[in-house]
Amino acid sequence: MMEDRKDMQTRLVPGVGRMPYPAYRGTEPYVFVSYAHLDKDAVFAEIKRFNEAGFHVWYDEGIAPGNEWSDEIAEALSKCSVFVVMLTPTSAPREAVLNEISFALDEGKPLLAIYLEETELPPGLRLRISRKQAILKYNMTDEEYEFKFIEAFTRFGLKRDETAPPAGKAAPNTAPSVPASQALTGKHPFGDYVPKGTAVITDGLGKEFTAIGNSLVYKPVGKIAFQTLHDLISMEKSPNGYVLKDALGRESLLKTSPGDELLFLGAVENRGLGALDPEKLQINMVRSIRVDPGSTPDRRIKYCAVRMQNGAFLSPCQFLFFSVNENDGAPPAMKLKKDLNKFSAKGYASLGMMKKLTVVKAGEGRGPYGDRRPLDVAVQYPGDDTETFAIDDYFAIYAMGAGGEVRQLKREELREIEIL
Repeated sequence: MMEDRKDMQTRLVPGVGRMPYPAYRGTEPYVFVSYAHLDKDAVFAEIKRFNEAGFHVWYDEGIAPGNEWSDEIAEALSKCSVFVVMLTPTSAPREAVLNEISFALDEGKPLLAIYLEETELPPGLRLRISRKQAILKYNMTDEEYEFKFIEAFTRFGLKRDETAPPAGKAAPNTAPSVPASQALTGKHPFGDYVPKGTAVITDGLGKEFTAIGNSLVYKPVGKIAFQTLHDLISMEKSPNGYVLKDALGRESLLKTSPGDELLFLGAVENRGLGALDPEKLQINMVRSIRVDPGSTPDRRIKYCAVRMQNGAFLSPCQFLFFSVNENDGAPPAMKLKKDLNKFSAKGYASLGMMKKLTVVKAGEGRGPYGDRRPLDVAVQYPGDDTETFAIDDYFAIYAMGAGGEVRQLKREELREIEIL
């Protein structure tokens, strides 16, 4: 049974301070939070935020008087569903925090590192968690951060309390103004896309292109596959591919093929015929990329509202992709097209012509290569003319969420897409 959050009060603990909420002690999945006590003011604010977002949280201020700290911590860790460590220059070298991280990794717990401040990890700790999931809170807006941790907790299998308030509010001047008639109901874990950072892309001839920093996406040639260049600080061409460096100083190698593309939102609004397509460069023409996360171009972005069964979010129209298989009998990976090129014999509809797409009915048919559930959809055009189509081929729909990730939408959960 979920606890009534209205009855949960903060309480003052001598020598500790004001606790945000009692630590969770039920049997439902919960988050274990590891931190240094000297960071308690900042950490308690995050614990309160987790709880108000609808998640159960255990932290060590919930240990009953007289109990052994090590035993109760070990028990709470062994039963948790997600282990979260709050990293700061104070917490990173603490023996207690290091012991909890080691215990969690040894137990195979999903680990999420939240950097409250820019932090240099000790070599041993960097070795153990450098490739684990990390959220750089100090480098994000509140909205980006909230959607990041909600998405991570959801991905790790935690469920939100249905009585929790909607997560986050749009930061000033970072999300579009939506008329009341088009307002989104509920928030999806993917979250509203909020532009952040400035990327300067330099090609082989020294020409520079300026883009929104969290809109850089790598797309291999001939495939509907997207790789967000996540938390990118720099990208340099090398003999073996591209060396990527992220905000934590970690390096990785991106191997590319001729014809692969770099997609992005330019710093200046595109008012031409390609306004609803992302700008792009052939990846082998790119020499380097530099990203300044603290400066964001001031440009207007055209959004679409993606309404799903379990919430809604705003995506840039340029990163709304429809892929349809041209060959009815082929697996989904073959001959993919975009922009609704093929519905049925009734006709065609392109994203540029569309005002709204509404799912009227989801079919139940299955094909030889997996789930083929045809959809009946109504497409409304700018003049308010409406046509109904049956999307009866293998297809997928993609949109961009809060952090710039291009995500495939679950077709059984799709309800409506509206160009705002």
